[in-house]
Amino acid sequence: MRLVPDGTHRERGDKKKPAEWYIIWLGVPHAEGSVIIGRSRRLRREKWHRFFPEQGGASSDIKGWVNGVDWLLKQYDGRRDTP
Repeated sequence: MRLVPDGTHRERGDKKKPAEWYIIWLGVPHAEGSVIIGRSRRLRREKWHRFFPEQGGASSDIKGWVNGVDWLLKQYDGRRDTP
């Protein structure tokens, strides 16, 4: 089993059980200097999520939580490098 990249955390975005929405943070949630890099919504298909970059852009349906967080980090790094 692959681990989520270092420094990334998720936080429940709703009170449903199981949660339908998650907020993905780079850093400790709500800590100074931490950044929300995106959100994800659990889809009906098992293990699939729709990931939404926080800084805009197209969403993507991705199988696997770690794969989705990797994709969000690439989207975030790409936007951060652009002037």
